[in-house]
Amino acid sequence: MKKHYSKLLVPALFILLIYMAGCVSTEIPGNYNVDPEVLEATGGTVNFKVTGTVPEKSFHKKAKVEFTPYVKYDGKTKELDKFTLRGEKTEGDGTVINSKTGGSFTYTQSFEYTDEMKDAELFVSPKIIKGSKEQTFDDIKIADGIIVTYQNVLHDEKTIQAPSGYEKETIISEMATIYFRQNMHNLNWSMELNQDAKEKREQLDEFLMNGWEIKDIKIDAWASPEGELSFNENLAEDRSETAKKYMEDRLKTTDRKLAKEKGVKESEIERTPKYNASSHGEDWDGFMKAVKNSDIKDKSTIINVVNSQSDVAKREQEIRNMTVIYNEVADEILPPLRRAEITVNCFEPKRSDEEIAELAATSPDSLTYKELLHAADLTDDNQAKYNIYKAGFTHPDRDWKTYNNAAVEALALGKMDEAENYLNQANKLAPGNGIIENNLGVLSSRKENYQDAEMHFMNAQKAGEDVSYNLGIIAIQKGEYQKALTQFKNIDCDHNVALAQLLSGKMNEAFNNLKCAPESPKTFYMLAVYGARTNNADLVYEYLGKAVAKDSSMKAKAKDDKEFVKFADNDQFKNIVN
Repeated sequence: MKKHYSKLLVPALFILLIYMAGCVSTEIPGNYNVDPEVLEATGGTVNFKVTGTVPEKSFHKKAKVEFTPYVKYDGKTKELDKFTLRGEKTEGDGTVINSKTGGSFTYTQSFEYTDEMKDAELFVSPKIIKGSKEQTFDDIKIADGIIVTYQNVLHDEKTIQAPSGYEKETIISEMATIYFRQNMHNLNWSMELNQDAKEKREQLDEFLMNGWEIKDIKIDAWASPEGELSFNENLAEDRSETAKKYMEDRLKTTDRKLAKEKGVKESEIERTPKYNASSHGEDWDGFMKAVKNSDIKDKSTIINVVNSQSDVAKREQEIRNMTVIYNEVADEILPPLRRAEITVNCFEPKRSDEEIAELAATSPDSLTYKELLHAADLTDDNQAKYNIYKAGFTHPDRDWKTYNNAAVEALALGKMDEAENYLNQANKLAPGNGIIENNLGVLSSRKENYQDAEMHFMNAQKAGEDVSYNLGIIAIQKGEYQKALTQFKNIDCDHNVALAQLLSGKMNEAFNNLKCAPESPKTFYMLAVYGARTNNADLVYEYLGKAVAKDSSMKAKAKDDKEFVKFADNDQFKNIVN
């Protein structure tokens, strides 16, 4: 946007030159432009450029014109760098203007924006110098300011809830092993290995006595690899069948006991689970692992001999030979391989979601920690979630999650101080956690401490969290609008995406995104800004009216917003903002 002030500054300049030196011409066709027409802050900095031309035969060769720009705001002034135009017969700094041909000049400047400058004006204070003579004149206004549309972000930064860790379906498993004598598949509890494994079998019985629903029973059986291949495959299959029959008997006995304890018929609680019985033939992997972990002096030799034989029959013979040479192979390595492993997988009993939700409201201390966190997932009400997470503060199993999640809900409810307190608690329990770092960044961003917010978001990103959207908001505040759009990726119908598009000149895209974004006073306001930037008065009045209807504070905002400077004297605009 450019503004022409040829009737102000340039005539005044040459009147001064006439006064000081006598000008060859009184026709003043010169002009200057200020870009942007209305000063605008970008990333907290205001940049502007003044360009102009000086007519031929209108600038005295021995004269200088010194301009001191300054910003006037809120009863204060901020002086900027001076710039000077000088004739070719003068010395010093400045742009030389030829007395015969005239010339042009460019002045660029930037200064830091503060919130006091929203209603600011840019002036220049001119001074003519010719030899020892100086003359100062009235200050001249050259631009209005300052537009701060980059501040119109919607603070919908993405918080991250810590997952509850609650499982709607949890499988609890218990395992026991049955060992067999060489080449045998019948049960023999007198074996030393079976006596050693008795405790695990008893634990399996106790596990069955819980009466839980059984998902399945898995049985895996093997043979030691010194026998003939086909024989061992059949042997492993027989051992698998033996283990299955054993479990069927144990389960029937257990269910009978449970029925008696509960005083019900056995048929009412009888369990008939699915059996996944598998036989794996010769356990070569188990053999090699056992040898590697053994104290046999020549174990490397044994391993090399086995590995060197690709023929299975020859490998089996080599192992039989080793049992003669190495007693450890026969006594310690091979016997534990002759086995059947039994794994019972049960569904852990769970409360229904309805029960969990009710207890969270009436007796939260009766829930497990994971159930309590899960209860908050069962409601969409932020206050209810907040109360549930706060109840977690006294749970004996509490960790950082309940503090983090309470902070997220506090942010949603606008409780900034509480959110900060809870996030600090969470951070003490889990320093460097990416989820907490992200939420600390959200807190800082909503407090408009964007430098601190960016630090936290970067920490969260390093920890593996997706913080692209939040970094996009930071990029807008830094004036990096294209970077913001890159961070926003392919998000549509979003206020902040539209803001970045509008500020980077993508007007059609901005309008389309604002139109389909969720309605809010800020989004209506931005549609009015779009109307102002595209000189569409109807859009300005329509959407500014909608914005103030939803949020009356928008009246004062629009009244002072230099985006609407061209409409400030319009009666329809005045009716909306007054």
